[in-house]
Amino acid sequence: MDTVNGERGSSGGNNSSNNGGFMIRLLKHLKRLYRGILDKTEEVTMSYSDLVVVNSLFTRAQVEKTFPTLFLPRDDERDHGERIKVLYPAIESSLSRERANNNNTDEMTTNKSRTGPIVSLNRFERKKNVALLLHAYDLLLDRVVSKGDLTIKLPPLIIAGGYDPLNVENVEHLAELRTLADTILARYNLPRSKVYSPSSDQDSTSSATTQEGNASIEFHLSVSNTKRKQLLSTACVWCYTPHREHFGIVPLESMDAAVPVVAIRSGGPMETIVDGVTGILVDYEPIVVGQEKQSATVCGFADAIAKLISHPEQTAEMGQRGKERVHEIFGMETFRKQWWELLEEAQSRGRKRHDRICSSYPSLESSIARSLREMLIVFLLVVALTWTLRTCGMLEDDTGLIGTLKVHYRRIVGDEL
Repeated sequence: MDTVNGERGSSGGNNSSNNGGFMIRLLKHLKRLYRGILDKTEEVTMSYSDLVVVNSLFTRAQVEKTFPTLFLPRDDERDHGERIKVLYPAIESSLSRERANNNNTDEMTTNKSRTGPIVSLNRFERKKNVALLLHAYDLLLDRVVSKGDLTIKLPPLIIAGGYDPLNVENVEHLAELRTLADTILARYNLPRSKVYSPSSDQDSTSSATTQEGNASIEFHLSVSNTKRKQLLSTACVWCYTPHREHFGIVPLESMDAAVPVVAIRSGGPMETIVDGVTGILVDYEPIVVGQEKQSATVCGFADAIAKLISHPEQTAEMGQRGKERVHEIFGMETFRKQWWELLEEAQSRGRKRHDRICSSYPSLESSIARSLREMLIVFLLVVALTWTLRTCGMLEDDTGLIGTLKVHYRRIVGDEL
């Protein structure tokens, strides 16, 4: 069984795979050796730094696991503490823009109930785990259509993200997701999913972006900044499905637009999203093929989405709290302040390191005297070697040592020295 971000798939057990098993194992060992050499090289070179900055506590834990020697105590840590620091990436918050525009509220972030689509924004890669959201949407459709749950008015689902037609994984994964989406929609007699390319992005006025309460699934490829802003201004719920993401800037953008986020309880989202306050975090477990509706993660995502779309006023309040959190912790003002503090600390560490090393250096006068002494020794060695070669008849009287070496070099190499 192969596993990609929790999605299990069976791998063929035919004879050809058995014949290629040895080569696969060999390549894995070579890759492990190659990765080990690179990791060790990176660990050694990073050990010379005065300060190392990472983008989240989760990333810091991964650095400690991969490069343990970076966390060994050093002399400068007595004054400054550990040299692995966290600096969260930042965005220009909407509150900052509003204040810069004399408190003219950005229409994208007004605190109002939304009835727009459920949105996911990720690259079309398997590790982004977007299939999880489709399975959750399937569960919601089952509750609304099959079981007649009138408490849920299910909006459209839009899956958007970066797409490169020359990238094999992008092409294959989009086909996989669309096949899964069409299978789900056909189960409830709904129209097939639609795909909007960048060229049709501006003409998609009839898409789910402008619809309310119509269950459907759409894929938007490589959305423009205008389309991205449109999605942020209309979405009722934002879903972030990657597992063990080091940080993730998308949840910040959605919270800044006053849109609550549903995400996996792992990695960066555990630091950006406050569970039950600015969004909802769902525990993760691998999804078994054929048992998607029994998965705790799928059920958790479906329950979280249902809760948010069923209580629009509470959802709007949650979105406003997310907007304030982004401004306070992940805004540019906070980033600039922390960045300058880190620069000053790095400068202080470097200055102390320099003073500590230079205190063991010899004086300028002694260094010059030592250099002159070494030059004199080299000169005397050349004179002694030249005299010895001439005495033995190996060097003519009118030829110098360097000239003779050039002649022999041209004979052997056939080029000028």
